[in-house]
Amino acid sequence: MNFAQKVDALKSVIRYQLIPLISDSYVFLDLPYYTNIGDALIWEGTETFLSSLPAKCLYRCSCQTFSYRPLPKDTTILLQGGGNFGDIWRRHQDFRLKVIKLYPNNKIVILPQTIYYKNDKQMLSDAALMMKHPDLHICARDQRSYRLLEAYFVNCGRLLLPDMAFCIPRDRLVSSLVRSTGKNLYLKRNDIEFLEDDCRQYIREPVEIRDWPTMEIIPLSAKMLNLFIKLSLNRLSDNWALYLKRLLIHEGVRFITSYDKIYTTRLHVAILSILLGKPFVFFDNSYGKNSSFYLSWLSDLDEIKFIW
Repeated sequence: MNFAQKVDALKSVIRYQLIPLISDSYVFLDLPYYTNIGDALIWEGTETFLSSLPAKCLYRCSCQTFSYRPLPKDTTILLQGGGNFGDIWRRHQDFRLKVIKLYPNNKIVILPQTIYYKNDKQMLSDAALMMKHPDLHICARDQRSYRLLEAYFVNCGRLLLPDMAFCIPRDRLVSSLVRSTGKNLYLKRNDIEFLEDDCRQYIREPVEIRDWPTMEIIPLSAKMLNLFIKLSLNRLSDNWALYLKRLLIHEGVRFITSYDKIYTTRLHVAILSILLGKPFVFFDNSYGKNSSFYLSWLSDLDEIKFIW
């Protein structure tokens, strides 16, 4: 199976399982109003998927710009997918718990997430709160996360789905392609998810060691967005975030295509490489997110080399 065939197959999995859960109207919450290119790709893929449905979006917002408003009972609440379900990136998990408590009468769908807890007591506490909701559906992004749902999140709908970024059509990315510089990239994440291991021992060529460019230098547009959020100018910050999403994806495509060979510790550098048809070498993160995703969805691709 080549990259294009894999993308088509994963999109089919998403459509088959997710479409029946979405009613005629929905709200889309916990959007990434910050400069992580990976989360922008998830957002873009989700919007692409949703735009193919007859359902109407009543509103969308981030956890910062959210304010409670009553919703019709038949409106579905969608919560952004990603890798922040658990106790590492707590702000987003706390927001999910808040929404679940505020809307007991609406169907809630948590889009594909990697689930990870360092603290079992915290996991049990979260599960107890979430299982009080009568119509909650949680999408796991990998098999290990799905097993956690089966074991501890027993009174909810459970789905196993790939990352929503796979719904981005390639023709939406091609305008940002650039000519390769002939250099090689070692994408080394510089946060709590980095696995302290000597990945360089597996790299034989000269490489540039980088993180996502937006993680290295915070652009002016992101600083302006943060200011808008602090001032509670919700509509303005929502519109600015849509512009920032396009900017981040454009920058991500330019960044990836400027290199010949790619070694990555970030999942969405891997996913964007697949969308662009670029082979790569894949390293794990600190808690097995990358390896679990690889084993769940990508292990039949010969153009990916995973380093164990």
